[in-house]
Amino acid sequence: MTEKIILPKYHLSWTAMSTWNSNPERYKREVFEGGPKLETKFLDFGKKIAELIELGQHTELLPDLPIYDTPEHKIECVVAGIPILSFLDSYDSKTNNFLEYKTGKIPWTLSKVQKHDQLVFYATALKWSTGRMPEYCDLVWIETIERKPEQIDFWRNEKKELEVTGRIKTFHREFDEREIARMEQLIIRTATEISDAYKQYIDTL
Repeated sequence: MTEKIILPKYHLSWTAMSTWNSNPERYKREVFEGGPKLETKFLDFGKKIAELIELGQHTELLPDLPIYDTPEHKIECVVAGIPILSFLDSYDSKTNNFLEYKTGKIPWTLSKVQKHDQLVFYATALKWSTGRMPEYCDLVWIETIERKPEQIDFWRNEKKELEVTGRIKTFHREFDEREIARMEQLIIRTATEISDAYKQYIDTL
């Protein structure tokens, strides 16, 4: 890279990468222009469950949930010249492996887990921050359902509420050096594209 990378948030996160590569215009509205971010009840529910786990207040709700010694592990590092920010749901400081929790109604499958690049992004961040690539991670699916509250008036349209069933399913996912190298190239490409677009945006102000 010969030109300096300028990112609007200084660092690159998985959310930023995913948003840019799936919908650049949405990224520009949310980040360049400071527009409202996409919010859904499912995203909000996932954040609330993550907070309970981080605070250790999940044991009654999810007694069988696996957890490592470092919940909500923050990683700030530089990958191939690109500043990276990551938050691991649960990190094993002894083995250098991690857990990723996912709430949702739709069941996860091993095939879906293998294709989920967020896990490779986190593994890449761990490699550059610790000096060694993690051997694996486990994605833990926390089954979620929508339950309609008791109806008070038959004409009132009550919104369905989300709740966990207590059922969890764990998927084991190992990492390979080749996919880490692929992610490093994706990080560089994405950061370069965002930087070029951001410079153009700044020039219009």
